[in-house]
Amino acid sequence: MSGTARRWPEEARPLVSILIVLFNSSEHIEPCLDSVAALHYKPIELIMVDNGSSDGSARLAGECARGRGLDCVVRELPRNRGFAAANNEAFSLARGEVLLLLNPDTEVYRDMLDELVEALADPQVAVSGCKVYYPDGITLQHTGGYVRDNGLTMHYGVNQADAGQFEEPRDVQYVTGACMAVARDAFARLGALDPGYHPAYFEETDLCLSARRIGMRVVYTPGARVVHHEATTTGKFTERYYYLYHKNRIRFLLKNFSYDFLLNRALPMEQEWLGMITPWEQAVPLNKAYLVNIVNLPRTLLARRRNNRRLKAPYIEDTVSHFE
Repeated sequence: MSGTARRWPEEARPLVSILIVLFNSSEHIEPCLDSVAALHYKPIELIMVDNGSSDGSARLAGECARGRGLDCVVRELPRNRGFAAANNEAFSLARGEVLLLLNPDTEVYRDMLDELVEALADPQVAVSGCKVYYPDGITLQHTGGYVRDNGLTMHYGVNQADAGQFEEPRDVQYVTGACMAVARDAFARLGALDPGYHPAYFEETDLCLSARRIGMRVVYTPGARVVHHEATTTGKFTERYYYLYHKNRIRFLLKNFSYDFLLNRALPMEQEWLGMITPWEQAVPLNKAYLVNIVNLPRTLLARRRNNRRLKAPYIEDTVSHFE
């Protein structure tokens, strides 16, 4: 549990390092950086890591940032190392006490960062997350999330019109990595993001679960608002999306939950869920996901062992045991 006192005075607000991972992001990076430049909060620094883009994302992002007066570092990687590894690279360059992980296909509200930093002033809070809208700015995409017994991740409020029904800050199981703030001390203690979830999905869920295991809090902060265009690199509900999501969902379970839980709760819910989905829609990517996890099981078990040694904390298995 954190023992630091993060109560930052108004006249000495912490530096926030905004970490953006680029991957063929040229379509969205300009409006994203326009919104970053309009943030009320100061001081900030911007660190962008390009994951081997082929569309000139790094050059365009650097030009856009400098043209908007943003203090900016751009690091180009020769190949796509995945969301976690690229964010960890950005972390190695960051100086801020607060890290804002931000997708390039987002547009943030001007007061968003003030709200997130205020939430992190509580030394027990490791992660603060946003109210996330679809591009219409009305329909909710995320107001915090929860995990079901078989690892399916669910968003509170998804597809609902925002009518003020999610205005109370609250503790949640996880928040989306599209836009989330993490205290530097927590990020370092938790070992940063796990690159084993290559190339994407479940990195933030894993980090949030680890934070809660060591007695820290993950909070949904409704005043922090952001628009997210969602899955612009992997494609939402494509075969590739389903494969990556289920591959990392299964790895997340194997890495983070007790064997008793896996046998007596995860497996029965997986069987129930398989009876509910449309078979042709996900059958091929799901079977590939099962197979690759069998092949990678020794590495996953090694990651599990290392994680348990690092955290030195009991499992948290507060997942949702029923389908709504």
